[in-house]
Amino acid sequence: MTKAYIFMSVHEELFHRMAERLRSCGVDSFGAFVWGHAQADALANRGIEYDPLVIFTRDLLPKYGDAPPDLAWLQQRERELGVSIQRMISSERHLLAGRTFEQIMRMAEVGLREIAATYDRVRPDFVFSEDISCFHSYAHFVLARERGIPFWCIGAARLPKRIAVYASGMQHWESVEGLFADYQRRGLTPEQRTAAQAYVTEFQNRPRRPTGMDSRAVAPGVGRADFNILKLAAARYWRDREDPTSTPPLRVMQQRLRRLARIRGAGLLGLFDEPVEGEKFVLYPIHFQPEASTLVQAPMYVDQLALLEDMARSLPVGYRLYVKEHLSNRGRRPLEFYNAIRRIPAVRLLGPDADTWALIKQASAIAVITGTMGWEGLLFDKPVVTFGDVFYNQVSSVYRASEVPKDGWYALFQRAITAHVPDREALLAYIAAMQATSFEGFIGSPVSFPAVLEDANVQLLVDALATSAGLATTSRAPSTAPSRQHH
Repeated sequence: MTKAYIFMSVHEELFHRMAERLRSCGVDSFGAFVWGHAQADALANRGIEYDPLVIFTRDLLPKYGDAPPDLAWLQQRERELGVSIQRMISSERHLLAGRTFEQIMRMAEVGLREIAATYDRVRPDFVFSEDISCFHSYAHFVLARERGIPFWCIGAARLPKRIAVYASGMQHWESVEGLFADYQRRGLTPEQRTAAQAYVTEFQNRPRRPTGMDSRAVAPGVGRADFNILKLAAARYWRDREDPTSTPPLRVMQQRLRRLARIRGAGLLGLFDEPVEGEKFVLYPIHFQPEASTLVQAPMYVDQLALLEDMARSLPVGYRLYVKEHLSNRGRRPLEFYNAIRRIPAVRLLGPDADTWALIKQASAIAVITGTMGWEGLLFDKPVVTFGDVFYNQVSSVYRASEVPKDGWYALFQRAITAHVPDREALLAYIAAMQATSFEGFIGSPVSFPAVLEDANVQLLVDALATSAGLATTSRAPSTAPSRQHH
């Protein structure tokens, strides 16, 4: 009997449809973790009995109580797990607000105890989820690793319509990293070189945003689709108000109206500059937050304003720091955030609609925490400075600022700007490794990207997971009751 356990995150519909098809791959039973009763309702009477179905608001949250945390036990578990529990906690985006330090430590204790008990009772053969993105997914990962249970993450592969399936966590694609090292030792075959170079050439000639970014780039408004999202948010919230991933409908409306007001205010106040012809600059994209790209992969750099100040102090004379707002950030930040950036000497603040590709081509270097713009910069043979743990850090054209004391950042930027020599061979080897190990498919929120629920895409995700986990693969549709979409 093969048992799978699923950390559903907010993808209960997608992962349930995958579970239906995984039964044809030899998986006999399933357990799952969901946040609240609305998700549990979406999985009920659908042909799969999740045993256990752990519901956070029912099975973990009530155990927080008023009990003090067992700090001695947490210290022991921290040593045994070999990971900083404080760092795990810092990846949480929903459960820290309004809680004292003691309550947060109690949250960590309950989570680690209960998830471990579930694993020991169920003894799954493997776990799967999206990328690690919060404390509880982090806890599921480290506790599975402790028990030798494969924890398969499914995430975007940064190639168009491709996904990566990996078990090392934190967006460390072990198959890519191993194959990349092998390719660097023995070189690429003519076929591999041609395919990798074709990808670079096509991107340079016709650059495109990551899969799904076109949808996220649309300016917010108030239309039928927005009312549908509000309706779904309200239903989820009123079904289980303790669900940390749900939002009160009034707050949803307030957030939308606030975004619209901020967008208009930024335009009226002229907060965004235009690039200056002939000016030398290092380009930095403001990262979308809160998101795993900083909370999990770069928790020491979540304060972007402080990072911008430190970078501006580190640039050689004659270079400006161009700071470009993220397309998905329209209206999400207070206007004072932009004013604070504008007060930093050497900074020029650019709006979300500034021409990204022209800026990358003209930049002397690209600086990111973990952003995709760093990868795009590599494809244009630019030196890239990173501050977080990001998938392309292995490529030699990357300058890893996190490994250098802040007092050494000036020398690092100086070297990147004035002495950089692109390593095209390393870039091609990395792309070839990505092409060889990634799978066709797309993963994302069905609310924003309904196409992820199309039968063909669900089957691609199942085949990718089955191949990675050593299961039998099949392209047959599941013989169960029809699925219904529920968000």
